[in-house]
Amino acid sequence: MNPADFTATGSRQAGHLQANALRLYCGSVAQPSNQPNAGLWMAILFAGCMSIAAGAQPAGGDSFQSLLQQAFQLHQQARFSEAIPLLERARRLEPGDYFVNLLLGIDLLRTGKAAEAVTRLQLAARVRPGEEFPEDYLGEAEAVLGQNALAAEAYQRAIERGPGSEQALEAWAGFALERFRSLGERLRNSAAGVAAARRLAEAGAVHSARLVCEGSIPALERSVAAPPVGPNRASLEVENEYKLSVCYAEEAGKAAGQLQAAAEDQAAVHRLHGDVLLRLKGDAAGAVAEYREALAQRSGDPALLERLAEAQLTAGDADGARASAQAALAIDPHRREALLTLASLAMSSRDYEQALPWLRQLAQETPGDRSVQVELARALVQTGGDKEAASLLGPALAAGYPDEKGALHALLGRALRKLGREAEAVKAEAEARRLSDAFQAQQSSGPHGSTDANQ
Repeated sequence: MNPADFTATGSRQAGHLQANALRLYCGSVAQPSNQPNAGLWMAILFAGCMSIAAGAQPAGGDSFQSLLQQAFQLHQQARFSEAIPLLERARRLEPGDYFVNLLLGIDLLRTGKAAEAVTRLQLAARVRPGEEFPEDYLGEAEAVLGQNALAAEAYQRAIERGPGSEQALEAWAGFALERFRSLGERLRNSAAGVAAARRLAEAGAVHSARLVCEGSIPALERSVAAPPVGPNRASLEVENEYKLSVCYAEEAGKAAGQLQAAAEDQAAVHRLHGDVLLRLKGDAAGAVAEYREALAQRSGDPALLERLAEAQLTAGDADGARASAQAALAIDPHRREALLTLASLAMSSRDYEQALPWLRQLAQETPGDRSVQVELARALVQTGGDKEAASLLGPALAAGYPDEKGALHALLGRALRKLGREAEAVKAEAEARRLSDAFQAQQSSGPHGSTDANQ
């Protein structure tokens, strides 16, 4: 889950960050963060504080405090691209400043520059080792880059730094639920994993006591990222993915329980309930209701709008999903799930030209996501972009992207043949036939009910 954005909506998260800035520049803050309009109150106080601090600086718009104040105002309006140059100038004046590095890391992340964001967030985390906020965003940035072990470690450090922090709990639970979903999809890409995915779904639906984590999540993530070799490779992969899914389901449940017990921000509770229903229980209609409840309290939150779009799409409401995703992108054009929703709608309608811009943006902003690269390749083959499609599909398949039925190898062969690369095309097509034959043989001799694998 992406932590809630810092917009002008007066979110609690904005209040937390502003409170940190006030402690840094103005000393202690007496106003409790659970008061009505706390985020707005903090924003006003922060602006006043910065004005006072700016008065102690040399006159002009190029002082550190002036640059930081201007950037923060742009940040509050979700004008992240405009804030970044000002923050870079401020950072050159004060390279080790906590707030400028944190804010710059967030804005880089919000504009699709996750790799650059990591450096800034790591520095902020070192400068203020007692603060959980840099670790929350660092976890998000590492997840965008596909570094799930590092993401899990960052989120866990945030929990340790801020025991009981609503933001840390919400971010960790959201990440855990998203990984549970993506691992379930990965399991369903092979006949061997379908049974494990079904067990996970059944256990998640009833909160089964059988969901007991065995091992460290970062260690299991590293095992999944580096698949085993040897004759039992497939079964070992499924075992590791299943174990990791169980751990994430357990952690998400724990965090959700803690947040519900102590949360002052009910929008966060409704959002997390929606995530649990959508990711863990497969109840899209229930998730839609929860996200609407959250939006009633946090109107215009792009993170909630994109979640609503995803739930609506899963529930079969294509028009509603499109409207919600577009609303999210109108506020923040870099929302990953909203882009995925619109791309999915276009691909399912065979409108490949329309899907291309969204898929290209996703591929650029989430370079570690092989599934996005594969979807982009599918669209490119349908629109004449065979060279680019081959450059995406080849490395993805070589890296072990699942293709149990051989459909992706066949697509690669098609693209290579159009490019006149006959020898490579023949090799890809032969592998496609081998995989297809092996799948059909396994289906004939194995249990029924796994025909949804790698469709």
